[in-house]
Amino acid sequence: MKLRIEADGQEYLLDLRRNGTLADYEISGALSTAGQVSMENIAPGIVSVLEGNRSFLVRLVENTDFLEAWVKDRCFRLSISDPRDSSGHSKSPTRAGRQEVRALMPGKVVKLLISRGDEVQEGSGLVIVEAMKMQNELRSPKNGRIVHINVVEGAAVAAGEALVVVE
Repeated sequence: MKLRIEADGQEYLLDLRRNGTLADYEISGALSTAGQVSMENIAPGIVSVLEGNRSFLVRLVENTDFLEAWVKDRCFRLSISDPRDSSGHSKSPTRAGRQEVRALMPGKVVKLLISRGDEVQEGSGLVIVEAMKMQNELRSPKNGRIVHINVVEGAAVAAGEALVVVE
């Protein structure tokens, strides 16, 4: 999975390849690094990370326009998008073409509010995802039609995972 991540005014490209709890990663941009980590969701919104001999917890908090990642007492505000999105550095996603609605943090799909082929309006609810004991309604980024639903009710989802595609 490839993600564009903006943090503290810097842009990064993250290439993450997961195999169970192991993940190989490569980060390019303002910071270039690569490696392997072991990641495990230990509670909704809390991920245990082991890299080499370092171990730490990451607490994820979803906000309207960004994701907060807390490591110890330090907070990172992250904006996550698909690098194929032609909007580039723009804060608002492009409204033309297909738009993927992605999970902003790990969680569980509680309810699908749409079916494939449904016509939706910008801002209408699509999926309810529970994360950190809170239910979050993910909304349509544009007027359009549901062309793909990649999850089912009760499914666990990872941060950045595409849930629904609106065309």
